[in-house]
Amino acid sequence: MKICLVGGTEAHRGGLEAFCDRAMAAVAAARPDWTMVPFATGTAYRPLASLLALPAQFLALRRAARGWDLAWVQVSNLPEACYVLLARMAGLPVLATPHFGANARLQTQGWRRRACRWLLGRAGVLGLLFDGQADEIALPPHVPAQTLGTFLPAASFAHQAAAPRADGPLRLIHAARFSADKGSLRMLELCAALRRAGVPFQAQLVGRGDAATMAQMHEAIARDDLSAQVELVGWLDEGGMQQALRHADVLVHLSSIDSFPLIALEALAADCLPLVYPMAGVVTMVAAMGGMVAEAADPVASAVAQLTATNAQDLHRHAADAGARTRAAYAWPVMVDRLEALARAALDRQAGDPHPSR
Repeated sequence: MKICLVGGTEAHRGGLEAFCDRAMAAVAAARPDWTMVPFATGTAYRPLASLLALPAQFLALRRAARGWDLAWVQVSNLPEACYVLLARMAGLPVLATPHFGANARLQTQGWRRRACRWLLGRAGVLGLLFDGQADEIALPPHVPAQTLGTFLPAASFAHQAAAPRADGPLRLIHAARFSADKGSLRMLELCAALRRAGVPFQAQLVGRGDAATMAQMHEAIARDDLSAQVELVGWLDEGGMQQALRHADVLVHLSSIDSFPLIALEALAADCLPLVYPMAGVVTMVAAMGGMVAEAADPVASAVAQLTATNAQDLHRHAADAGARTRAAYAWPVMVDRLEALARAALDRQAGDPHPSR
């Protein structure tokens, strides 16, 4: 099978770009007879320019698509959703994967929601990131949708059970593009509350933010005298991130915009329990694999209560069990089998309905 993997912006790498890289690596490992080639859309942070470039991109996609069996289109914004239609116009069957949740602008703004749903309606099949995503976002009712899931880094499967460690401070980690919506300030509020409560802990915050956010974070650390317990770390590569997660007890991800955060799944695979804000996708993840969910009304107080109510031995036992479940459920051969089933379903639908404009 020859697949054109459409989506991503190399100049602004994030979760979607990691998804694409890992999908290609998983296919190369599990289906060496397949060919998968990326076609970057370059739409991140430049929606208007991306829309204006669509005619030229259509010509480039049509040239790239010659001889391909399928376009697998990743949709995280409106310009990327347009590639579903472009791929159909180029004569390709389309499998589309939506990378957004209920709080994305694609859902909260009515005209974007309607446009995205119509564009996704040009796909043959939708491969969803998690069970329940179809209930959270507006999808075309006539297009079959099945759960695909997401791809863990290869390092997740080179697992080594952590040696039992002596009692010590609770080890917390937060990893994100720092912002209030991503829960970065809530993480520092949590640290301040633990310090006031006399709970021994060490916290590592991995990532970067804009100047205003970084100023807020440094101010909070100084105000609450957290410099001895809190460390700010820049971006880590995949191996470094995996190592950091394996050395932590709990990933604190109180984000109000990430419905199915990849970092929470990576933490689970690294035997690190996520503590998350209640959103549909991540609640589904935690229910199936393990972890803790804060209460929406006061997530910081709820998080503190859960962390102080759990002893270290139980925490580590639950984390080990959750890690084993996660690595089994998201093993690359399992994921590629799901991808193949969705791809063949898209090919079958195209054979029965070859009209690209429907």
